[in-house]
Parts: sequence; C-alpha cells; structure tokens
Amino acid sequence: MIPASYRPLLALVVAAIASSAFAADDPIREKALKLNQTTGTSAMASRLSELLKDEAGTKKLLETAAKMVKDEKPNPLNYTACFILAKAAQIQKNPNAALVFYKACATDATKLGSAQKIIDVFNGMVGLYMVTKKYDEAIQACQEFLDIQIEDVENPINQEKPFMMEKLILATGRKGKLDDAIKLTENLIEKDKGGWYFVRVKAEVFRDNEKYSDAADAYLETIERLKKSKRLEDEARDAYIRRMRYTLSGVYVDMKDIDKGAEQLQILLKDDPENATFMNDLGFIWADNDLKIEESEKLIRKAIAKDREQRKKIEDLPKDEDVDNPAYLDSLGWVLFKKKEYKEAKQHLTTAIKLEGGKNIEIFDHLADVHMALGEKAEAIKVWKESLKIEDSTKRDTERRKKVEQKLAAAEKK
Repeated sequence: MIPASYRPLLALVVAAIASSAFAADDPIREKALKLNQTTGTSAMASRLSELLKDEAGTKKLLETAAKMVKDEKPNPLNYTACFILAKAAQIQKNPNAALVFYKACATDATKLGSAQKIIDVFNGMVGLYMVTKKYDEAIQACQEFLDIQIEDVENPINQEKPFMMEKLILATGRKGKLDDAIKLTENLIEKDKGGWYFVRVKAEVFRDNEKYSDAADAYLETIERLKKSKRLEDEARDAYIRRMRYTLSGVYVDMKDIDKGAEQLQILLKDDPENATFMNDLGFIWADNDLKIEESEKLIRKAIAKDREQRKKIEDLPKDEDVDNPAYLDSLGWVLFKKKEYKEAKQHLTTAIKLEGGKNIEIFDHLADVHMALGEKAEAIKVWKESLKIEDSTKRDTERRKKVEQKLAAAEKK
C-alpha cells in the first residue's frame, strides 16, 4: 500500500505519463515533429507553401509548436522546423509565435556555427520587428549582428554587414530619429567614395519621414552616381537606375507634383515600352488627378492585355493564378469612374476586391465611391465598413483610412 504522503507525487507521475502518451498520439505535434525531416531550401519552400494553404490547420500547428519550443527541454524542433514555422507565423501575422521560432533558430544557428543560418535568422527577426514597428528591438538585433566579430573579411557574415547597417539606419529613421539616421548615412557615404548605395538609403530615410523634396534630391543624386558607377555591369546598373526612377516617380506623386512623377514613368516606358506596371501606374496617376483621361484608359487596358499575354507564356500555370492583376483592375475601374461609366467600373472593382492582393483599403474605397455614384448608399456603407477592417500596410493606407472614416460618417448621417 502506498503511503498517503506519496500519493500527490504519484498523481503527478501518472499525469505526466498520461500527458506524454497523449502527446505521442497528438497529430498536430507529430506534424510539427515531421518538419524536422525537411532538408534543402526547395523542400523548405514546399513545406511552407503547404502550410499556408491550410490557414486554420496551420494556426493550430503554430500554437502547439510554439508551446513545444517554450515548454520542452531540450527543444524537440530543429533549426529547419523552427525556420519554416517562423516564416509561416510571420505570413499569418502572428508575430509572437514567429519570434519564439526565430529565437530558437538563433540558438541552433549559433551552435551549428552556420554563417548563412545566422544571417537568415537575423534578417527574419529584424524584418519581423520592422513590420510590427518595434524599432528599438530592430535596432538592438541589428547591433547584435554587427557586433559579431569574424576576422575573415570574405565570411558571409561580414559581407552581410553593410545591408544590416542599412536596416539599422532605416529602423532609426522610422523611430523618429531622423538626424541620427542621416548622420549615420552621411558617414557611410563619405567612406564609400563616389558610391551610390547609401545615397539611396538616405533617400529612403527622407521618404519615410515625409521629407519628400529631400528624398527626391537624394534619388536624383543616386541615379547620377549610378550612371557613373564602374563597379556594376551595364545590365545591373541599368536595372538599378530603373528601380530608382520608379521609386522617384512615387515620391513626386507624394509631393503632389504629378507632372514630374509622370515624367519619370514616361522615361521608363521609353526604355521599356512593353512594361505593364509602368503603363498602369502612368495611367492611374493621370486618371487619379483628372488628367489625360482617354490616354489613361488606353494605357491601363494595354497593361491588362500585356499582363494576360505574359501569363499565357507560363507553362502549367494553375487556374487560380491565371487572373488579372487586381491593381490593374482597380486602375481601370477608377478611370471608368472618372468617365462616369459607373456600371462597368463597378464590375471591374468588384472583381478586384475578390482577388488575392485586392484586399486593399484604396480599392474598397473606389468601389464604395462607385456604389454612391449609382445611388447604392447601403452597399457603399457596407464596403466602407469592410475596408476599415483591412490592416494598413503603408502611410498611404493610413491617410486613406481617414478619408474613408469621413465618407462613412457622412453617408450614415444622411
């Protein structure tokens, strides 16, 4: 007979055995453990893709796996499993779980002494902190990486440090410390004699802080330095110049200088006349500002046709991916709204919001405006309310949210 004093201990042992037996039969736990068997980047990408297709199942998996990592010693999930789960959590916008997995990855990467794994983990963590606007944590993570001391200059970690320095500068600027961020950037520009890279970083810091005129000047300087650069092959240099011009066009639009924004897109189209993105953007900014409406419509329709043409060239393209670009449909809907062709505008915008990538507050706002123009106030109110549930991704979204709230209040008051 077991003494009474031992019974509480026995109960704990029995509970532990039962818990472990249950855990062994837990299909969610088994699914997490199975990720340990994944090898190679392509297999990791495949597993991640599978997880993302099952949103509800992956949500449960992340909950169970995070608990396993936090509560079990040693951690039953290896680096690969945790990295896949971190990415899944990040995409599912579960930053707390993502951080649990990234920290576990960091521990394993350090033990393994793998430079590439360390780089991947720190980039993942910093990216997570930036997206969630935890800039102090982002700065700290960047500094931890920069403090890693390795003598071999060819080591991948040392090669990555300029890019981590860029992230630190951007985090500093987004935290509101503009002067500190610019000072860091100017020091790097001075050291990189004639280089263009950190001039571009300075431009981005200015843009983040809505110093659009300064940002435009810095982007123009970046383009001029790129033209003179002898460090890049012609093809790479031209690609960077195109990227800078495209970004600069957006800065000019932010400044409400539509003519200069359009000018940059026209330069890009002259060099790449079949580029659907450039066509769409030029058509949209003209239409959005009530300029060249007929020409805008032609450009946007051409962009949609070019995009369809390019999809036809992709072999074995899944049917659910053979759809129009929602941004292009939004542009077409908006230019038709400007032309007072509301019924056709409604058709394109209704299609756009149903597509992946169409869950954008601006597209919803455009559709609501069309409903109002058609006298469909109840539908407009419903769409505006739905739009306010969408998370902001950019400052433009935040500004749009304020306009939507005003429109909704006015519509409900009538």
